Amino acid sequence: MRGRGRDIALFAVALALFAAMLFPRLGHPLFWSDEADTAMFGTRVLAYGYPKVHAPDNVVYQFGPDVALGIKERFDAYIGTTWGHFYFAVPGLWWARSAADPWERTARVRLPFALAGALGVALWVLALLPAVEGDGGRRLRFAAAYFALAAVSVSLLLHLREARYYALLVLLGGAIARVQLGRAVYGTLSGRRYALWLALWLVLLFHTFHAAWFACMALLAGERAAAAWRGRAPWTDLAPFALAGILVAPALAFFETFHVARAFAADLGLGPRLWAANAAFALGHLLRHEWLAPALACRVAVVAMRCGGGVERRVAAQLAGFAAGYVALASANPLALERYLVALAPLLLGLFLLDAFALVAGLPARLPALPRRRAAALVAAALALGAVALRLPAWAELRGHLTELRTPVRGPLDFAIPYLLAEYPDPASLVIATNYEEQAFMYYLGARTIVGTTLNNRLADRAQTPDVVIPRRRWPTSLRELAPFLRDGDFEAVRFPVRDVHFNQIPELSRSRFVPDPHRFETPATDDPAQQLVLYRRAASALP
Repeated sequence: MRGRGRDIALFAVALALFAAMLFPRLGHPLFWSDEADTAMFGTRVLAYGYPKVHAPDNVVYQFGPDVALGIKERFDAYIGTTWGHFYFAVPGLWWARSAADPWERTARVRLPFALAGALGVALWVLALLPAVEGDGGRRLRFAAAYFALAAVSVSLLLHLREARYYALLVLLGGAIARVQLGRAVYGTLSGRRYALWLALWLVLLFHTFHAAWFACMALLAGERAAAAWRGRAPWTDLAPFALAGILVAPALAFFETFHVARAFAADLGLGPRLWAANAAFALGHLLRHEWLAPALACRVAVVAMRCGGGVERRVAAQLAGFAAGYVALASANPLALERYLVALAPLLLGLFLLDAFALVAGLPARLPALPRRRAAALVAAALALGAVALRLPAWAELRGHLTELRTPVRGPLDFAIPYLLAEYPDPASLVIATNYEEQAFMYYLGARTIVGTTLNNRLADRAQTPDVVIPRRRWPTSLRELAPFLRDGDFEAVRFPVRDVHFNQIPELSRSRFVPDPHRFETPATDDPAQQLVLYRRAASALP
């Protein structure tokens, strides 16, 4: 096979590998709390046109005990987050209505998000390809390497499979990178096209995840201002940021963004010590589960050996600067969560590969005793082995992901929800009391679900008579609200051979004070009654 055909085949194999690692088993396990939140607010969009909090059957709200903080009372609209991912979920939710099987419904809702994430990875490749100097074959090899390494980036894959905003962050990040690099480095975009396209992506970014919007506005506008100050760019390059700010201003007021941020900062606290702890968490995650370690090693080598062309060096410098700034700004968020860093996963992968390709092209000249191709092969092999060694702690997660693709993982809800669907001919008529992941019972069963995580409807819930009580013992604050129902009612216990873990499933791999029970690659099965999930159903003798 000639060189061009070999490169095309290599790219096709890498693309197929990425798809094989991303798309199978999308329906397993069932939604955990945040995904069920997306599903329920998307369902409210279908019913009301916007994410309404109250309806005749259920209250959808888990932002906190202070309902005044997360509800626009005039419209009864949820403002705990912006709404982009709720609207994005609507086609999948509409499609899922025709599926009876809960896992099939789940897969149909998740599929558009996974497709968006895959498109985002492709946009990152397209954004970086102009920086890869050389012929078309070299660029094909770069694209193949990018998709192949994305296929073994388990943290990225897990977040792209979620019915949440994470995949949309990767998609918009790739779109923004294409526009920003096209203007700042490649010079392929006119000022007008740059302003219009970047303003569009930034507005959509705000409506997807506003914390990332603030970071991108600050970092990208700062880079353009610095370039203009040095005479390397016109001051009009700040136009997209002014335009995006004007367009977003009404939404900032509607979502009460600054008021909510101040309330969170006051509640959780933020100072130098917490910022340092958050930064350490972010760096620890990126070193262990993403491509930060190989990227740093290659960056040092490229600078020391002066490898790479001018465009490669400029793009790599832009990526490194943005990553450092993003970590610094993200660490100012009192909530240190892995999901907030998913936007950096494709960036760090691109930074590593750009520098690795620069080293493969530049270092053979320093090995004159060897033919150039052999020297390049030796450098590439050394880089590959080095990357494997630096990423060694993450290979256990790769084995785990392969395991969960072969054998579906079942969390507590994967036992409780199918049981209720099978046992009750009309599950929508049930009243279910549970203290966590209540939105999942609303979505899959259509049942009235009371108590919940944040106890935001406590007085009305206490007047209800539940048919089913599902205590989640890992959430003790709200667990106490279930005790009166069990004490006053006649219930029989149903035990399931699964541990009552914190989350049905969660994409985070890094343990933290907010995520004490990270992603599991196998069903947490147990025969210990003290650990099992228990469902209490009203005894037949107590039914009216």
